Amino acid sequence: MARSKKYKKGEIVTALKNAHGLKTGACEILGCDYKTLMRYVERDAEAQEVIEHWRNRRLDRAEYKLDEAIERGEAWAIAMVLKDSKRGKERGYGNSMDVTSGGNAITKIEIEYVKTGNDSENKTA
Repeated sequence: MARSKKYKKGEIVTALKNAHGLKTGACEILGCDYKTLMRYVERDAEAQEVIEHWRNRRLDRAEYKLDEAIERGEAWAIAMVLKDSKRGKERGYGNSMDVTSGGNAITKIEIEYVKTGNDSENKTA
């Protein structure tokens, strides 16, 4: 089995910076296999910091763009925040609901449907 090329610490860090912390991009820049890059990254705190920096930056940018969409009144963005955020769920906007009785989870709920006159079906628990 052929041995892979030896890379200097600065080469790995520079490639990660140029690839915005994306490991596959750094592999393309270096011309190396993903496993080779990961062996270097696992032992190099600076390389790990570069990856983490870019992950945080991407998340911050995504949140900024989401906030811009909310400010423009885009329904998809508003719904996403209300349904998928912890605070939105705490306010009752989630897609699911935890039901408890006296602090204990209820495992079975029976719903009786009652039809009255010309009214549509009413749910009663």
